[in-house]
Amino acid sequence: MFSKFLLASAVLMPLGVASLSASAMAEDMWNPNSSYNPKYDIKIYPKAPAGHVQAPMHHAMLSCQAAGRIVRQDGFHNVRARDCGGRVDVFRAERHGHPVLVDVNPRNGHAWVA
Repeated sequence: MFSKFLLASAVLMPLGVASLSASAMAEDMWNPNSSYNPKYDIKIYPKAPAGHVQAPMHHAMLSCQAAGRIVRQDGFHNVRARDCGGRVDVFRAERHGHPVLVDVNPRNGHAWVA
């Protein structure tokens, strides 16, 4: 009887150790990110409400003097500001002896004859 117990324990002992290690491996394979640290988690912010309107972005604009310099660099003479501070800066200038109005977009610096 003692030999049957010894034989059974000799057979079951390695199986028990093997099944323990298999279950430990299965846990690692089931949870591959076991070293997950919530401190490095990316925060997800809630969406804005349906009626929410985002505030407009204010982009940098050229000053009136900088816009006047652009007009002078384009070959105009006697440049004088007529209207600054709106969506378009307007300048009185001369080219080839003829008076012209030159518009400058203060957001991007593009100039054109009006």
